[in-house]
Amino acid sequence: MAARGIEGFSDMRHDVQQRAPLRRNITVDEVASTVCYVACDATGMTGQTIYVDGGYSAVAGPGPSPSSS
Repeated sequence: MAARGIEGFSDMRHDVQQRAPLRRNITVDEVASTVCYVACDATGMTGQTIYVDGGYSAVAGPGPSPSSS
């Protein structure tokens, strides 16, 4: 997993899990389903940003950095 090279990545995942409205991290299948939906010709969607993050970006936002604790 490429994220192993990111210092504090496990802490970031835990923070998202605790603060997101779904109280869990999303799965690869959830990302894939969103990609399939957006790629479908029937959506008629253009120029949108779709966050697949369990609601984290809508209500939690970035928290304090691990070094400031």
